[in-house]
Amino acid sequence: LLPDLLPIYFSGVKTSRDGALVDIDHGALEQRMRQYFNQNVNNEEMRQIAPCLMQNTTGFDFDKTRKQLQKRGFLSKNIVRYVYRPFDVRWLYWEPETKLLDAKRSEYIPHIFKDNLWLASAQKIRRDFDSPVVIKQMGAGHLIERGANLFPMYLKPFHHQSDAQPNLSQAATDYLTHLDADASALFHHIVAILHAPAYRTDNAGALKQDWPRIPLPATREQLLTSAELGQRIAALLDIETPLPGVTQGKPRPELANIALLTILDNTPLTPDHLKITAGWGHVGKGGVTMPGKGKTVKRSLTTGEHPGLSDATLDVYLNANVYWKNVPLPVWEYTMGGYQVIKKWLSYRELELLGRPLLADEALELTWIARRITALILMRPILDKNYVKIQS
Repeated sequence: LLPDLLPIYFSGVKTSRDGALVDIDHGALEQRMRQYFNQNVNNEEMRQIAPCLMQNTTGFDFDKTRKQLQKRGFLSKNIVRYVYRPFDVRWLYWEPETKLLDAKRSEYIPHIFKDNLWLASAQKIRRDFDSPVVIKQMGAGHLIERGANLFPMYLKPFHHQSDAQPNLSQAATDYLTHLDADASALFHHIVAILHAPAYRTDNAGALKQDWPRIPLPATREQLLTSAELGQRIAALLDIETPLPGVTQGKPRPELANIALLTILDNTPLTPDHLKITAGWGHVGKGGVTMPGKGKTVKRSLTTGEHPGLSDATLDVYLNANVYWKNVPLPVWEYTMGGYQVIKKWLSYRELELLGRPLLADEALELTWIARRITALILMRPILDKNYVKIQS
C-alpha cells in the first residue's frame, strides 16, 4: 500500500473561509487582509468587505481573533502560493496564529521547500479513482474532492541533519538499496503507475476500499524507465513551470491547434472579449461557487486538427463572441481529484465571481492547461505498457 512505501503524509490546508483568505489575485488578497489587520477599519466596515471573516463559527470567535491579530499586524510573507484545485494555483493568506484558518496544518508546512514534490491521494474514494495530483506548493484539503492526503518525496532535515531526508519506510529503503536507486525514482514510479488506465481498471474495486497498492519493478532498469515516465507526468502537472513543446517555444504538432482563443468576427482583442459570461458559474448559498452549464459546441475535426484523441472536439465559449477552439472531447471530460478540470477552472472565473475580465495571460493559461492534459492523455498507451511489464 502507498503508506507502506511513503509512511509520512499530511492533510491539506482547510481555511473554511476561502472567500476571504484565498484569491486568484495577489493584489486583491493583500488589500483585503491589510484592511482586516487595520485598526481604523471597524468590524461593520470589515463585514462589508469580507463577511466570512466576521462571523462566529465553531471554534472561531471573529472579534477575539481579529483583535489578537491586529496587535501583531499584517505579514506580507504570509501570502503564499496555494494549489486550490488541480491545475488551479492561487494565493492564500496562511496565518500561523489563532483559528483564522480552520485547519492550518502547521506540522505540514516545514516540509514545503524548493524542489520537493507531493503526491495527493485519498484512502477511500466515493467516485471512480482519478490519477493523482503532483504539486510543489502548499495544497488545499479539497485538492481531492474526498479530502487530500499529501505524501512528500522528502522531509525537512531533523535538527542534527544537514540534508532533507527521504520519506521512505524501512521496506522501501531496503528495496531501493537493493536496486541502487533513490527516493526520487520510487516517487516518480508511483506517479507513473497511478496514471496508467490499465492499473485503475485492474484495481477499480480495491481503490474504493483502501490506499492504492503499488507494484514494484524487479530490476533497476525497469524502475528507472518507469520513473522517467513519472517525471514527465509531474512536469505536465506543474502549471508554474514552462514546458518546451507544450507551453514554451514551438508546440509539438499534435498540440499546436489545441484550445486556440478565437474571436468570431476577427476584431482585435479587447478586455471585453475576455469576460466570461457564458454561464460557467454563479454564487450559491454562503458564497460557494456553483458550476453552471456554460456553452460548448461539439463538432467534427477540421483540417489541421490532430486526430490522436477523438473524432469529436468542442469549441468552449467564454461569451457570445469568443471561444477556445478545438478542445478534444477526452480533454474536456478529463477529471482529476474528482473534478472535471477545465469546467471547474471556468466556473470560478465567470465574470459574476471574478469581478473582472480574464487577463490575456489567463486566457492563454487555459490553452496551456488543455495542452498539458492532451499530452497526459497521449501518454496513456506507454503508461499501460509500463504497468503491464512491471506486473508480469
